[in-house]
Amino acid sequence: MDLSRAEELQEVLTSIVDFPIRDCSPKSQLSKTLAVSSLQFAAAIRVLCGSGLVLGAGVTLRAQYEAIVRSVWALYRATESQVQRLSADLTLESQQASKNIPTVNAMIRELENVPQLENLLISLNEFKSSSWGPLNSFVHSGIHVVHWTKNGAPPQLLETIFRSSNGLTLISFQLLGILTGRQYIQSEIFSAATSYGNILPNAK
Repeated sequence: MDLSRAEELQEVLTSIVDFPIRDCSPKSQLSKTLAVSSLQFAAAIRVLCGSGLVLGAGVTLRAQYEAIVRSVWALYRATESQVQRLSADLTLESQQASKNIPTVNAMIRELENVPQLENLLISLNEFKSSSWGPLNSFVHSGIHVVHWTKNGAPPQLLETIFRSSNGLTLISFQLLGILTGRQYIQSEIFSAATSYGNILPNAK
């Protein structure tokens, strides 16, 4: 698990997308905020994996995934009312109102109606189909938590979580690139990422 390479990838991709977003609409601003929050979860996962804390890493990986799904959904499918509810100042009232936001499953179903997201959805759906059940078990202290607490986590599990998180990080930067509106920025992102295959999910 090469933590320094993951930090380096983060720095390289940050330099590529370091431009103002194309428009300052509430929808774009919310999408960027959620993409940045997904990167904060990724940073936490690197710390947790480096410390061998598989339970915290598993829970945080699900949070990272949900943040990036919601970021994409906010940009492409959220209504003005939903954007307002998620962007409101934090109060008891706004907290209650935000509970009516669609679930991750519902968001992905909505995103399937956006033709230009076809390739991105392949990655999001692959992650969900392979990881959602175990990650739910981590969140709800299910059998995975019991098993790995009793037996300790093998290095391969931490490596899988680490690589999965780096893969989601790449998606976050894709979205941040879209928000800049700059031509060819996606090519720059993927070109830079090709040098970091040893820390990204294994090709299927």
